[in-house]
Amino acid sequence: MTERLSDSSDEALGRRLATDLPRYAAPARLRAAIVEAAAPPRPRQVFWLAPALSALAPAAALVLLFLPMLPRTLPADPTERLVRLVVAEHTRALMWGTRRAEIIPAALPWLTQESGIGLTRAFVGDDRLAFVGAEPVYLDGRRGMALYYRDREGHLLTYTVLPAPGLPLPERRRVQVDRFKPALMHDNGFSVWVWKHGDLACFLVSDMVSQADLERFKDYFVRVRVATEPVPAY
Repeated sequence: MTERLSDSSDEALGRRLATDLPRYAAPARLRAAIVEAAAPPRPRQVFWLAPALSALAPAAALVLLFLPMLPRTLPADPTERLVRLVVAEHTRALMWGTRRAEIIPAALPWLTQESGIGLTRAFVGDDRLAFVGAEPVYLDGRRGMALYYRDREGHLLTYTVLPAPGLPLPERRRVQVDRFKPALMHDNGFSVWVWKHGDLACFLVSDMVSQADLERFKDYFVRVRVATEPVPAY
């Protein structure tokens, strides 16, 4: 009897609480938190990926810019090896300019000291080629000198002299130009005249590669070759 009265009292109390007490809706944030907590875990998203890729974009652009200047496998042939290094130096000057554009003859004593090469005569430009500057270079463990010229069409020419006793010239590539017979070689889209002056190797580089340009390049070679006389300084 006592148990039935207790059950009846509990039911009555429950009905009274349900009807008399006010009800409030749960806040939206609480409901969203409960739903999210009850949901199965989602795969973790890598939110740093997009900023990282954005940061890598400038680096990739720089790699593409400097890719032509990166060292490539050098040929075993000593002449081709020097041609490739001279072309790489010409490319650097073409893109960034000379490191220190000295003027001849004023800077000749300093250039001779730094390069180990003297000039008893030097081509300093004419109505077709303007002298841009000169600087010492260091290629393949050899100290040398580079003179820069620019023609009226904007082509840059680099005349480089390096000590190279015993350096062979490829006979099959030699071309008769006026009274001279230099070798005409090509590397990475550039043309190079190569000739010997005693124990010195001389190179004249430009981007003139077409047949029409070749005739002008021959003329430029003669102008530089006739007027320039390099000699070992020591």
